[in-house]
Amino acid sequence: LTSETKKAHNAIRHLADYVLVWAGGQGDDLGKSPHLARIGNSVFPDHCGDDDPRCNNFGFYGGGEPTPMMAKSLLYKLVQHNVKAGVKVNEKLFKHVHTTKHGLMRVFQVMNVSQESKDWIADPSNRVCDAPGSWYCVGQYPPALEKLIAKRKNFAQLEDFNKKGEKSAYT
Repeated sequence: LTSETKKAHNAIRHLADYVLVWAGGQGDDLGKSPHLARIGNSVFPDHCGDDDPRCNNFGFYGGGEPTPMMAKSLLYKLVQHNVKAGVKVNEKLFKHVHTTKHGLMRVFQVMNVSQESKDWIADPSNRVCDAPGSWYCVGQYPPALEKLIAKRKNFAQLEDFNKKGEKSAYT
């Protein structure tokens, strides 16, 4: 959600039919989004870049204006779509379908959802369960996301002092 709209859509179209965002200020998804960006960067270091491990370029300026990286993000565009002047999400990628009465929740339909990925996910033979017929099955991603998933690193806290000897932008 903190990626640029087209890049985010390229992944989301293999995972979901709809995206729900909390809007309206006071603890909405935009308020939490700098933390989401930092988590994303710890797993995909190219998200904010090695030169910005804390994703300081993703947020808001003092007057409430978004940084360029925030303004390009899918999350910003979904929360502010047709709310803030000049902010619209690409409706070829995401179609606004519902906003609650007071504007606190917004729902967008993901356009061009991958039927191939949906079929793969629905196929029981692609589930990895702890026992046959079990309710506990770890998640797997559809093959269309293999290139993206291959780039990930295991999540790491910025202040993980338990790591010994391993150096990164976070230690």
